[in-house]
Amino acid sequence: MTRLGAALAVLAAVSVAGCAARPVQPEARIDWDQRAARLVDTAAWRAQGRIAGKSGKDGGQGNMIWVQGDTGTRISLSGPFGAGAYEIAWDDERIVVNSKKGEQVAAYTGRDAADQFLEQQLGWSFPARSLRYWLLGVADPEFLSERCLDESGWLSRIEQNGWSVEYSRFDEVGNHYMPSKIVMENDHARVKLVVDRWSF
Repeated sequence: MTRLGAALAVLAAVSVAGCAARPVQPEARIDWDQRAARLVDTAAWRAQGRIAGKSGKDGGQGNMIWVQGDTGTRISLSGPFGAGAYEIAWDDERIVVNSKKGEQVAAYTGRDAADQFLEQQLGWSFPARSLRYWLLGVADPEFLSERCLDESGWLSRIEQNGWSVEYSRFDEVGNHYMPSKIVMENDHARVKLVVDRWSF
């Protein structure tokens, strides 16, 4: 795995334990279908937090800022995973990765550019386009999925494309309840995200 791949393992692979209590459901219980439809249509948002990943013997952790805009995505990765800091600019047809010095490290084109990039860096595939939706606590609308709720009515898991996406905590952010602890796992890798701050 390259040094850049080690950093990007945090985008596609985690082993951070722990659980947290969910907030009490509001009197008007959450309509998860309505919530998903509302969030999928939300063009601009920002999530700031920490990310960690593990696949086999490779893994790392660091800080992440994900800024979703009308026309694309900007992701900042930095932290103590030993591979520096990176700025990733990503739209429907292209992904460009720059180092913290502003030097272009990699660029890919095509609708699957992010998937190509991660597979080359990590050596295994990760559904990068779906991550935008999983962060919000909704399934990628392009693919079939299964949604599981816990006994209190909170979203606990989404199963999609061979990945299990588990939600152990939600925080109230404006008019939304947003996930703040997320674990994504398949047979090859495990990724954990802790979102410290959401904004819309």
